[in-house]
Amino acid sequence: MTKPRTLRTLVAAVGLAALALGALGAGRALTAGDGGSLRITIQQEPDSLHPLLMDMSASSEIAGDTIRPGPLWAGLCVRGDDWVNRPLLALELPSVENGLWKVLDGGKRMETTWHLRPEAKWSDGHPITADDFIFAFKVIMDDRVLGVVSRDQERRIETMEAKGDDKKTLVITWKEPYAYADTGHACLPSHLERPIYEKDPNQYAKQDIAARLVGNGPYRLKDWARGGSITLERNDNYWGERPKFDRIIYSFTSDTNTILANILSNTLDAASPVGLTFELGLQLQQKPPPGFKTLFTPGLVWEHIDFNLDSPLVKDKRVRQALTYAIDREKLVDVFFEGKQPVADGWLPPKHYAHHPNLRKYGFDPAKAQALLDEAGWKKAADGWRHNAAGEKLKLVIRTTAQNAVREQIEQFIQANWKEVGVELVIENQEAKVFFGETMKYRKFEHLAMYAWTLSPVSDGETLWTAKNIPTEKNGWTGQNTPGCTNPEIDRLDGLVPITLAEAERVKLLRQEQELWIEELPAIPLYFRSDVTVARKKLKEWRPTGTDVGVAWNSERWHFAE
Repeated sequence: MTKPRTLRTLVAAVGLAALALGALGAGRALTAGDGGSLRITIQQEPDSLHPLLMDMSASSEIAGDTIRPGPLWAGLCVRGDDWVNRPLLALELPSVENGLWKVLDGGKRMETTWHLRPEAKWSDGHPITADDFIFAFKVIMDDRVLGVVSRDQERRIETMEAKGDDKKTLVITWKEPYAYADTGHACLPSHLERPIYEKDPNQYAKQDIAARLVGNGPYRLKDWARGGSITLERNDNYWGERPKFDRIIYSFTSDTNTILANILSNTLDAASPVGLTFELGLQLQQKPPPGFKTLFTPGLVWEHIDFNLDSPLVKDKRVRQALTYAIDREKLVDVFFEGKQPVADGWLPPKHYAHHPNLRKYGFDPAKAQALLDEAGWKKAADGWRHNAAGEKLKLVIRTTAQNAVREQIEQFIQANWKEVGVELVIENQEAKVFFGETMKYRKFEHLAMYAWTLSPVSDGETLWTAKNIPTEKNGWTGQNTPGCTNPEIDRLDGLVPITLAEAERVKLLRQEQELWIEELPAIPLYFRSDVTVARKKLKEWRPTGTDVGVAWNSERWHFAE
């Protein structure tokens, strides 16, 4: 097991990198405001700034979109760092209580109503109306428009209508109940985009979006130097709180050593969570550069080990429970992450609305593990390994992505833990494209597979744990239930969650599901990853969310303390 490199080692590696600080301006110290600019480094360049076409974390970080607000795009609502949904473009969120969420036809269909802020404008000063949402819906559902990332929500919608003389009311009729109908909808400046779309829908996504980009967030696009940086400037037509900075400059820096050089040279104000390594974050926290802080924000990325429940070796839940008891997960997160990434007791993180605080916990208990293995018929033999009555050895194969140093070291850690209780673990890792493109897609792993799922603040278990979502040749290998969980009661509960409108009832259903899940244990929960970011201490309101909503969700509030 190798130890992380020291900060001194990294500093020694950045001598030449410090000479090439590029867009950040090498060697120039920033003052408390720097002429009204905020300088941020990010490891990736966006694929697009168009809210319907972007498919990268870097894109939503720099621009936001109309579901996950950011500097360029604002939505009907926003989930901030507390993961609570609040109105943004809308005056209030639809709910059954306020009459803006209606159940129709005895529960078969729904209607939701959004009242838009009367002062809301696009960055060119044109009013934002319901027509902008209706137009975006039309574009999303048009198969001729290439590159649309998702139609999952829109396929459930029957109609969208504009109401009122000012068209500031949006009424949506749904084909079916949908619990997450208050999470917002895409909108586009129809007064500019409609003629381009109608001229040729096939070419709509291929044109230079940046050249005509008009957003509705606190900042607007000033310049995109491809391969170098993006500069945003204050949107004087923003209808919300006036942004504090005149401009925000994002520089693309893929190399960790260069990021470190920029920090040490005092030539940036913050490093985005997108792509910043956990290792670098730990090192910067241990020896922080003057005037900077390192933040670790608990997130929604769930690291775990799937069992293949088709295997006779792990079919008995007592074996799965024993293997979980036999891993010292508290020590694991201390050794590898200094306790900054918490142990996962289930599959929903603590800040999820339906997290179960009293869920059964599998603490490190080798004695209990041994007792369960004995009970399941796996006895220790003279060779120190466990065998069943037929003489078969409890020898398990684990796979994960090769050359992922942390995962490979964790495998070795678990291997040593399980050896103590008489279980042999064989490590056979694969290139990521093989592991995800073949092994996991077609459920070809023999016994165990370690990887991560990225969840959302409203994740439910339907696609993860229901029998209909076990990838098979018959269903075209769709679904994410790679362990092959087949519990009818879990199926029933997970099927009810998305169509149950009352959140309190969804909480009850999901907590019941988690109690069944933790007993069945189709996967070993390891830990929840944290977002890592670095920022100046004087930069206020820098509040990473730990979700798919980028740190710039409240960019209009960013400011330097006096």
